[in-house]
Amino acid sequence: MRTTSAVLSKIFTQRFYIQNTGFFLVLFYLLFGVVNGANLINYHKALMLGFLENYSFLLLVVLIWTSYALKCTGFILQTFQLQGYDFLFSTMGSIHKPVRWRIWLMLHTAIYLPVLIYAGIAVVIAVQQHYYVQAVLVTLVNIMNCVWPLTLYERKLAQPDIIFFTGHIQRWINRHFTKPPVLYFLYELFTNFPRRIVSTKLFSTLVLWLTFIIMERGEYFDLRGLQVGVIVCVLLHMQLMVHHRAFDDTYLNFMENLPIKLVKHYLRLIGIYLILFIPEMIIITVNAYTKTTVYGLVTVCCTALSLLVLFRCLLYFPKMNPEVHIRYTMLTAFIVLFMILGYYQWLAILLLQIASAIIFFKKYRQYAPYIAPES
Repeated sequence: MRTTSAVLSKIFTQRFYIQNTGFFLVLFYLLFGVVNGANLINYHKALMLGFLENYSFLLLVVLIWTSYALKCTGFILQTFQLQGYDFLFSTMGSIHKPVRWRIWLMLHTAIYLPVLIYAGIAVVIAVQQHYYVQAVLVTLVNIMNCVWPLTLYERKLAQPDIIFFTGHIQRWINRHFTKPPVLYFLYELFTNFPRRIVSTKLFSTLVLWLTFIIMERGEYFDLRGLQVGVIVCVLLHMQLMVHHRAFDDTYLNFMENLPIKLVKHYLRLIGIYLILFIPEMIIITVNAYTKTTVYGLVTVCCTALSLLVLFRCLLYFPKMNPEVHIRYTMLTAFIVLFMILGYYQWLAILLLQIASAIIFFKKYRQYAPYIAPES
């Protein structure tokens, strides 16, 4: 049973943290990167006391924790739908129910652990400050967030054909619309993985909002500061890029054999990430159009699009697993950041575009689906 638990932990826990690296980077930025290191402990203590003293604030925090529990639950349920993971039904179904429930609990708490740690510290502070009712509420909410998903996992095991959320929407779209190739991946996200795209966009919006708030409170507007926030937003989209590669590997291999020019494939790739980043472009334009020129807005949007396309093109290298991909994207992001700070934005954009085109036109026809080596 220990071997089974270890395998399941790799399938669920390890994959969850790898695929959501961008999400956790942004979370780390929001919780620790915007605060002076000397005031970090006092800041988080004040934040915890804030939602312990105010029930409206506590309700908001509880909703955020529950949203994260939904994200964890959706990830586990969607894993059962992925190609190559059909064996999970027979594997989990062959385990005795009490043991299986313990395994479900172990897997769910492992990916829900960041909230449990933060909530645990909040409970300790609540007890120290004699907020006993709030301590009980926080404890009960997090226990429930660890327990109620287990019934959904059992339901999925008993009814494999159930789609978590979007079955009716997907069937309606299929009946009424013929999708162009540029929308294939976006359609996959919105119909089969809505929580992934929605959570990415919500946190990306939060980063931009925080960036504008910081500059507004500092009574300044610096295009370079905005581009720092945009780079963080791009890094947040890395989980979608890994999913994009998996989608292409699984469903779009046939397109390589069609009489389509390579440049059209490249334009389709650019179009995907241009459409994907439209919400952020709208937010940037609405908040910055009175503070900068059209030239400045175009520079910011071109930087974001160039980074998105290059980060996706890096996944055409044959041995580019998610961990290696993170290293290269982070290194590229730091280089681009220093070029932006030195006012070399358009040189950075040009180099990113050249690198993307070279990688794509050289590797696209040679690319083979990535297969993780057996450990």
